[in-house]
Amino acid sequence: MSATVLTQIDAPVLQQAAPPIEAHGATQRYAALDGIRGLAILAVMLYHFTGAYKGTNTILRAWSMLAGCGWMGVDLFFVLSGFLITGILYDTSHQPNKIRNFYARRALRIFPLFYAVLMALLLLTPVLHMHWRSEHLLYFLYLSNMNGLLVPGFQLPSQWVNLGHLWSLAVEEQFYLLWPFVVWNVRSRRTLLRIIAVVLIAGPIVRALLLIVGLAPLDMSRLLLARADSLLFGGGVALLVRGPARSRIPAQSLLWLSVALLLVLLGLAHGPEATSWWIAIGGYSVIALCAATLILLAQQGAHWVVAIFDNAFLCFFGRYSYGLYLFHGIYFVYLRHIAASMDQITHSGMVAQLLVVTLGFGLSIGLAMLSYHFFEAPILTLKRRFEC
Repeated sequence: MSATVLTQIDAPVLQQAAPPIEAHGATQRYAALDGIRGLAILAVMLYHFTGAYKGTNTILRAWSMLAGCGWMGVDLFFVLSGFLITGILYDTSHQPNKIRNFYARRALRIFPLFYAVLMALLLLTPVLHMHWRSEHLLYFLYLSNMNGLLVPGFQLPSQWVNLGHLWSLAVEEQFYLLWPFVVWNVRSRRTLLRIIAVVLIAGPIVRALLLIVGLAPLDMSRLLLARADSLLFGGGVALLVRGPARSRIPAQSLLWLSVALLLVLLGLAHGPEATSWWIAIGGYSVIALCAATLILLAQQGAHWVVAIFDNAFLCFFGRYSYGLYLFHGIYFVYLRHIAASMDQITHSGMVAQLLVVTLGFGLSIGLAMLSYHFFEAPILTLKRRFEC
């Protein structure tokens, strides 16, 4: 894929730690969900840093093909977000201050770092040689997923400073504005599951129609209308585990079935190319089903899922996933440019790729940790004021 394409299908993040889930009257927390979040951000970062190798090194070409699947971390994040948010909304639907509490807590978690990063880029405009225009307000309004539709001929503010990854945060923010009122007004778990089932069935149909009328696959993939089913796959799991049938769901069988279907679609698409109609129409649903069943297995405490995902390494990346996502997305295009230049100078693709991975991961982890402990965490203490 070209750098332009990659900046358009960057991944979202989950912006919170996994909340407790009520089960048989006891509060439980599933650490494996943090590990799954860690897998998602690692997949996205490896995709961005190493998924576009076009050189002659056979090993790197094979790795690049595998890393090219990392964009699916987008869908894993969407499903996780739908799972966690729907659980919160359903469990607090009886509270008198639910609207104030939900949006205050979301704002405290999401807005400070998001707007701090944008303001820092504005202040660094002379250094970074960015060119801001009025239409770039869409980034600040969480509407960047519709840049091309709202502003035909939309121009990026910079060739090297990437903001394309903010589209996924826009999708989640738009979801937060709509879905809570559905949950709060319907309240019935069974009715909500029926609504979700309709959206899941309609998702591939909507995407097919959008493609038929001429919308480009990448533009289509960034719309909430086309991606709501990914979020609601997670929402469906959140509601199912709060019902009597949670232990009877054949999650493991569904996981292997969805993996098999995904492999078939990837074969038909001739690789993990998000612009393929096979992926754009049916692939997103299958990936979301795969992610949803994995989350369900983690919630059920499946031994092999816990063994893989409840570990310090993945949970570390899961903890800092929001900052990792925001920071690494800004400069991965420039680091790729450096890698290409290094490849030409050293005639070693391996050296160039190692440079990108080392510099990219090191810088991202450092910034994410500093941001979390010295900026985000103090602000997050204010969430205690909005708990009831």
